[in-house]
Amino acid sequence: KQDYKGDNQIWSLTQGTDHALYFANNYNFLRYNCVVWEKYALPNKTIIRSVFSFKDRIYSGSYNEFGYWQRHNGTMQYTSLVPNQAFFGESKTEEVWKILHYDGKIYFQTFNEIYIYDFKTVQRIATPELISYIFVVDGKILAASVVNGIYELEGNTFKKRSEWPILKGKIIHAIEKINGKIYFFTQKDGVYEWHNGLLQEWNHPLQA
Repeated sequence: KQDYKGDNQIWSLTQGTDHALYFANNYNFLRYNCVVWEKYALPNKTIIRSVFSFKDRIYSGSYNEFGYWQRHNGTMQYTSLVPNQAFFGESKTEEVWKILHYDGKIYFQTFNEIYIYDFKTVQRIATPELISYIFVVDGKILAASVVNGIYELEGNTFKKRSEWPILKGKIIHAIEKINGKIYFFTQKDGVYEWHNGLLQEWNHPLQA
């Protein structure tokens, strides 16, 4: 903190195609090229929750705000992708907690909605219920709900994945596929492993 002169919390980090590292550091957007730290802020001065690198842009998500940063004349400059604040509705208080690239589009995810950017326009779709995060697994987008298990996003429609009922009521913070097995990392209930049509607790000493 003494070096980068920012806040305590780092919410997200990514590495750009320029090999520099970028950080969501509360009210700061930080860039570090292993020599010099640079510090920026959004025009509306809100907390930055997520950053994601794709091609020559660094996408970031904040409170009722998302967009991208690009380097021009030695500094990072920000472009908002939010058409206007009415885009979120009168009582919306959305924070973008995760950003990913899928099928040629950028996805910005809050707990209640997903915003899809096709590099021309932004489309908003509501989630069926409160979700923790979205993940790309086996070429599909999976959305982990906070209460009722896993949904799959097909086009603009969420479809419930019924084969994992044991995950109902468990908050999932990560889903990863490794060596043909899918692992579900929960907040308080350990890790579950899906293999050959069977979902069970991960058999590993770390699970104890």
